[in-house]
Amino acid sequence: MKALVQLTKRNLLQFFRNRSEVFFSFLSVLIILGLYLLFLSDQQVRNIEYSIGQSVEGIKPMVNAWVMAGLLAVSTVTLSIGALGRMVLDKNRKVFYDFMVAPIKRYQLFLSYITSTFLIVLMISITIVIISQVYILFSGGDWFTLDQWLRLSFYLLLCIISSTFMVLFVVSFIENPSVMSTFATVVGTLIGFVTGAYIPMGVLPKSVQIVSNLMPVSQGASLLRQVFMETSMQQVFAGAPEAVISNYMKFQGIDLYIGDTLLTPTIMVAYLIISTFIFIALNYWRFQKMKNN
Repeated sequence: MKALVQLTKRNLLQFFRNRSEVFFSFLSVLIILGLYLLFLSDQQVRNIEYSIGQSVEGIKPMVNAWVMAGLLAVSTVTLSIGALGRMVLDKNRKVFYDFMVAPIKRYQLFLSYITSTFLIVLMISITIVIISQVYILFSGGDWFTLDQWLRLSFYLLLCIISSTFMVLFVVSFIENPSVMSTFATVVGTLIGFVTGAYIPMGVLPKSVQIVSNLMPVSQGASLLRQVFMETSMQQVFAGAPEAVISNYMKFQGIDLYIGDTLLTPTIMVAYLIISTFIFIALNYWRFQKMKNN
């Protein structure tokens, strides 16, 4: 246990001391935020006013909540990539293999990468949640209720755990930092489209929507949006026809569909849990393979 704690501490310190790692982990989040502030914010407000036929109080905080939830979901993946980049650097510098033959249990080495990644993503995600809540409040929104905080915490933990094990499996095959950098760039570019954070999900072709909706991170984004936007949507769409609300939620990626089947929160939570266990099993298989080699 002492070895696990020391290795985890090492990974945490090396990540936060490397400012470039921290910055590039946030790059996709900064791009999304920049696009939103420069181009998307006013457009979304106008689209909502057109769909409901009037300008009502609460539209701006609702749009802000949509963006912040997407940012939070994206960050669980990009931060996992940034944190697990330490494992690739250790492989490249042969430090990883030194640890593999050191007098410590090998599973502790892998657990240290998992634990440090989880803690890094959790700490920064909590910071993003607090900043998001303050930003929404200043734009005219409301503070989360206790029930919303509890659901948000549960969904966020699911997203972080899911993203950590998913990214770990892919990163375990990478040994070159340049390949890791390319991987981070590609994922950082695509993740905004997959989650509907750059543009609303309804703009994408149907085939792309189906693929995106099957991704765990997209379902995590949907769950987070449902909590973030709950109060403001009740205010904005009060008295609006059910069809208008349903179309808006589908178009914005708040509700996800596979074909004509709506993915309820229960289905998405179950999907995230099952997919996480699948990646845990894949990582265990990968660990055994690396150990034998």
